[in-house]
Amino acid sequence: MIQRHGYWLEKAQVQVTAAAAGVAAYYVIWPLVSPTDPAGPLALIAEGSVAKAGLLAAAACGLAALCCLTTVSSRPAGTLVALLIGLGGLSVRSGSMRALLWARQTDLAALYWQMALEVLVLAAILFVAGVVVRVLRKVTAGLAGKWSWTDVLADTTEDRQRAYLRSMDSGKGDAQGGPLKGLVGGGFARIILERLALTDSRRAGRRMPGGDVLTRCGLCFLLCLVIAVSVVSILAQSAERGQLLFALLAGCFLGTLIGYQVFPTRLCFPAWCAPIAAALGFYVLAAVGAVRTGQSAWMLVEPCRQALPIDWMTAGVGGAMLGYWVSCRMHELKFLESLEEQDEGA
Repeated sequence: MIQRHGYWLEKAQVQVTAAAAGVAAYYVIWPLVSPTDPAGPLALIAEGSVAKAGLLAAAACGLAALCCLTTVSSRPAGTLVALLIGLGGLSVRSGSMRALLWARQTDLAALYWQMALEVLVLAAILFVAGVVVRVLRKVTAGLAGKWSWTDVLADTTEDRQRAYLRSMDSGKGDAQGGPLKGLVGGGFARIILERLALTDSRRAGRRMPGGDVLTRCGLCFLLCLVIAVSVVSILAQSAERGQLLFALLAGCFLGTLIGYQVFPTRLCFPAWCAPIAAALGFYVLAAVGAVRTGQSAWMLVEPCRQALPIDWMTAGVGGAMLGYWVSCRMHELKFLESLEEQDEGA
């Protein structure tokens, strides 16, 4: 029978760790990076706070290390979910972007270009934190012994492992791709995705069908992005902080979950990049479209363009990684159940 208690333990670890990390971000990290105006928004580039960006990077890496220690029985994606959702404590405590829009309403285009730049800076910080997670996961795997997370597929035969990989990286999703398959599979994007696929293949120690991986990964990314942008635009009907954070979390979660169900792949590239691409898209369009300046210009900014970069990096990327984590568990459990049925019928 399938040992479902392992799934419950993993779920409990991620939930408890995310809650603890959120408290740490809210009460410990916030004083280190808080804006000059106590009621103002957390916008490091717009405020010119390079030192605070460095402090945020150090704090994120430290929090990543702590999350690794408390999620040893969870898959790596679970550690990242706990870290990103926990850092959301900064978004919860941050003030609204409206104060910054009012102060910079004579030069909104420059403000949004700075926001786009901050997205890239925060993405780099999260990348470094992800490297810390990867390194420490290897260390804890050797120290924790039987308590550390292991791929349940490692206990299955090689033929069954290949069957699972084929179900994840090829199949009916290609038929649904249609004309987009050739578009995603060629050019510069193919070169980037091919390197990611080869890297993932070497890590797993298995041979995967490269072309199918690239096509499925690209289509998954596009579907995640389209659904996330659509849901965020629909839900963000108010500039209130709570509704904006919910819109980002729900939109990126649903986009990733649906994307990985329609075009399943073991690569986490779409989950990471879709929210970042969405944030950049919103900010670039806002910068290009900021033709009106002066009094009351800030009141005309759409609510979906009033989310801060830190919101996209926590609620957005965090929601996307949550969708990826849930999707991985769903695919794995479904595959194991099919193996159980085969064993019972044999």
